[in-house]
Amino acid sequence: MNKKPDQTLSQLLERETQLPVQDALSILTDMLETLKTEHGGFRQSPWCQAHGYLACITPDHIRISYQGDRPKAVFRKAGDEGENHPPINSNAYYAPEFFWDICLPASDIFSLGVILYQMITGQHPWEYSWEEMNEDHEARITQIFSARKTPPPRPSFHNDRCDEYLDEIVLKAIATNLEHRYKNADEFLSALSAKKKAFDTGKHPASMTLKEKPIKVEKKTGKGFDEVAGMEELKNILYHDIILPLKEKSLYEQYKVTVPNGLLLYGPPGCGKTFISQKFAEEIDYNFVEVRPSDLASIYVHGTQEKIGHLFKEAREKAPSIIFIDEVDAILPSRQGNLYHSFASEVNEFLAQMTECHEDGVFIIAATNRPEKIDPAILRTGRMDKVAYVAPPDLSARAEMFRLYLEGRPLDSDVDTDKLAEISDNYVSSDIKFMVNEASRNALMERAKISQKNLEDVIRSTPPSVSQNQIRQYEAFKNSRVFV
Repeated sequence: MNKKPDQTLSQLLERETQLPVQDALSILTDMLETLKTEHGGFRQSPWCQAHGYLACITPDHIRISYQGDRPKAVFRKAGDEGENHPPINSNAYYAPEFFWDICLPASDIFSLGVILYQMITGQHPWEYSWEEMNEDHEARITQIFSARKTPPPRPSFHNDRCDEYLDEIVLKAIATNLEHRYKNADEFLSALSAKKKAFDTGKHPASMTLKEKPIKVEKKTGKGFDEVAGMEELKNILYHDIILPLKEKSLYEQYKVTVPNGLLLYGPPGCGKTFISQKFAEEIDYNFVEVRPSDLASIYVHGTQEKIGHLFKEAREKAPSIIFIDEVDAILPSRQGNLYHSFASEVNEFLAQMTECHEDGVFIIAATNRPEKIDPAILRTGRMDKVAYVAPPDLSARAEMFRLYLEGRPLDSDVDTDKLAEISDNYVSSDIKFMVNEASRNALMERAKISQKNLEDVIRSTPPSVSQNQIRQYEAFKNSRVFV
């Protein structure tokens, strides 16, 4: 191996397809060690502007040299390749949040996890039809998200030299749900270093990745809309157009006023669509079940259809209940075109189950960041009767959010939440929560109370996670009256 010339990892994989597991882990360890300092200095979000290496890591960005009997990997700086436009298949290494211009340390972990999977299996975790990929950026995102709806095979499915524990490490690294992924290079490295110890003791972590998770329908307890900052117009619509008809069904039926069947919430990420849905369930005192694409995905033929049927069966048995469908564009994508042929049966099953389900005491709430990508049949009468745009919080809502997130913390007397709201236009709920936490962390390091300056400094150094262009697109969509 020491006589081999230096080359990029993509060149190596093109020639050898699959690498020995030991070599692959050696390459990955080099990359993670390099990123440890970078990730340790992570202070703000989004991270793209401050990232010292690359916005997204692909095999083209890794140079392999050989020292003795092991490969040595280093990063190639962005621009070394002489490519201003990365090839379309580089999208396979992008973390889901990266498509929304959000780059976090965990985004690097996803990219490196995909690279590790490719090195030890010779395959990508998900299959993409690159020759059929649309040049339109939004269409390409939809195609990639749809492919990732199905859980990837364990690495040991392709390579019997991979054990159960390595399977778990790799699958956690490429988790599409950010909350389930390693947060940074240090966490990923710790898991790899624990691998030998686990083998020595014969104790391996329990596998959860491909187990069929039971769907739980349970009562939500809380204060309902009283805990929702702002959103007064939306809360008013929900109360008068949905809650009252559901609570006083017999009265509305006397007037032959249709009881709603479902509600679609759309808008930028981080604006509280999931949160308002949970509070809605508390307000109306219904049982609640939250469903994400990964909850319905199955490795078995027709397994997803069976899960959909089971979901509605459980909801009907525990009626009155609310089914909240997050990322509905991934669960119910448009069936137009050949790309979605494999999803047509699942979409048909879901549409059949949700039609007039209010008659069985089941109400549907669906949320999406990309309303133009869902199957239009979802909006027919008897399915989604109401559609609401969840906009970024307005001035009063932002002030209330600052008060909510600052509550119970050691504050200086000069903190003015109204002024904070004035200088945080277009920041969403998740941004405000992040900035309050950062200001609190900075004050803690100084062993001082949280001051107005702490908060304003963080706001000035933290750009909104939702761009002006994205907001304009949502507003244009709303004004087009396609859905509303």
